[in-house]
Amino acid sequence: MGQFVDKKLMVFGSTPDFADNSRALWEYVTKNTDYDTFWVIQDRKMLEALREKGVACGLEGEETTELMIDRARFLITSSFQFADRKRPDQIHVAAWHGFPLKLIGFFDSAAADSDDFRLLKTITTQTDLITAPSRLSQLTLSGMFAVDPRKVKETGYPRNDMMFWSDGKEELKKLTDIDVETDKLIFYLPTMRKGLKDEGEQFENNIFNYPDYDADQIDQFLEANHAYIFAKVHFADNEFFKGENVKLPKRMIFLDTDILNKNFLTIYHVMNGFDALITDYSSVYVDFLLLDKPIIFSCPDLAKYQADRGFIVDDPKLLMPGPVVGTQDKLFEILGDILAGRDGFREVRKEKMAFFHRYQDADSSRRLLEEMEKADECGIADSGKDIGYSFMDVLSPLHQYVDKTRAEFFFDTGDGFCEESKTVVEYKAREGGQPVAFVLDIPDSCRAVRFDPDDDGRYGLRNLIVLLDGAPAEYEIIHGFKAEEDTFFNEKDPQIVIALGDKAYCKVRIEYESIDLHSEAGKIIWQMYRKAAAAGRETAKAVKRLSEISTSRSWKLTRPLRDAGQAVKKIRTKR
Repeated sequence: MGQFVDKKLMVFGSTPDFADNSRALWEYVTKNTDYDTFWVIQDRKMLEALREKGVACGLEGEETTELMIDRARFLITSSFQFADRKRPDQIHVAAWHGFPLKLIGFFDSAAADSDDFRLLKTITTQTDLITAPSRLSQLTLSGMFAVDPRKVKETGYPRNDMMFWSDGKEELKKLTDIDVETDKLIFYLPTMRKGLKDEGEQFENNIFNYPDYDADQIDQFLEANHAYIFAKVHFADNEFFKGENVKLPKRMIFLDTDILNKNFLTIYHVMNGFDALITDYSSVYVDFLLLDKPIIFSCPDLAKYQADRGFIVDDPKLLMPGPVVGTQDKLFEILGDILAGRDGFREVRKEKMAFFHRYQDADSSRRLLEEMEKADECGIADSGKDIGYSFMDVLSPLHQYVDKTRAEFFFDTGDGFCEESKTVVEYKAREGGQPVAFVLDIPDSCRAVRFDPDDDGRYGLRNLIVLLDGAPAEYEIIHGFKAEEDTFFNEKDPQIVIALGDKAYCKVRIEYESIDLHSEAGKIIWQMYRKAAAAGRETAKAVKRLSEISTSRSWKLTRPLRDAGQAVKKIRTKR
């Protein structure tokens, strides 16, 4: 992959395809800016349909698609897609997919196993912007993802913009033959039930999971009130509700992802066409709140869901601006009032609005784009990405928790240095002058060997020896420099490249003594070497003294070491 970045290119992705906040931001960008856009699509049918519409897109994993991801300045997704491969010269936007009423992120109840946390820390650190609709959401997301709250921005969700400008009833006419103008329409949107692990009751008997569920009675109630329920379950649960075991009322119109995709619609294109919402713990109620219409919380499994997954507050009802029901009879009672025009929670919705939305307008996409462009121009404060520098700080105790590193060997056999030709060795650097040594076989037809001594340049190399079949070899230092017998790296991705020429070699041996730049002595040595050239010969002598002291067994900041450091400081001050 090339490293050229096109500052006018945005690559989008979402799950499901062409949806959510990514979709809404894309619509704004294509209508109001001169950015080039490209969609990464997972479903081949959706890909073909989008291409017929003239949307620039490619199938995930294909070479052209991978090239576009690699070239884009901005990577936008509804979650953390692309974050694992994002480079420092790219900006990753987790436009996200909802206000978190239920626990997510680093809570034990939100993950399947401990490996999820390792991956999560990587991708949440890699991302540069996360959207939030309010201060409460900002604090909650930053806390549950353990990220710097400065990169969680109160822009509002772009997808909510669509509820302000889309004509929901006109869009619904594309999906149904019923009279959407005169009939009452209720939207039912339950949360995902079969995600990383099963959570709450699994709706194995009926779509509401009520103990008194009766599809025929629901039909009678809806017909008497000239109403229909449109049900859209989470895309991960689509297939289950299509099965024969679940009986649906005749006046319940089931919307699945395929139907919406076929018409290039999302639920946000049709949301304002409904008179009321029924949900459980889905964040969609926060979005629907902007329409100032009744919301019913259908939660027959509230206690079990709280025990399995949990909520951001001990009592989730505090954040539910609507009645909570657990039986079909109670649902009929509440729905009857709403369909008759009685809305007992209007003031409650108004009272709780500030918890959920800082803005109540159609400008979230514009605000997010402004934050993206600000990041492009000025960068983003993010303590997560600076954690390596925290480890390097002499005054920081964090280096105590990092006692291993990874060396990587790449062998160029004609395709350059690539992941397919990589060998990784995890090792613990030895202190006190004990050498580290690696001996590896060289593949046939190898043109060059690249040695990356560690992930982030933590170790300096003393008395570096590179041998090819036992004979000294020439090498090039990338992202570093040599100072007398020591080699240091002043950028990430440290490399030592050994060109083999036309000669065939069998083994490469690399040996050196480690200088731990996270230790007190090692950090000062590295700093002094960087300034030695500018400070003159006397500084070089002082640095030499520091270097000699550093090989002592204790590796402590001894008095001679402090004295040498003070001498260097005085020399720099005189200059």
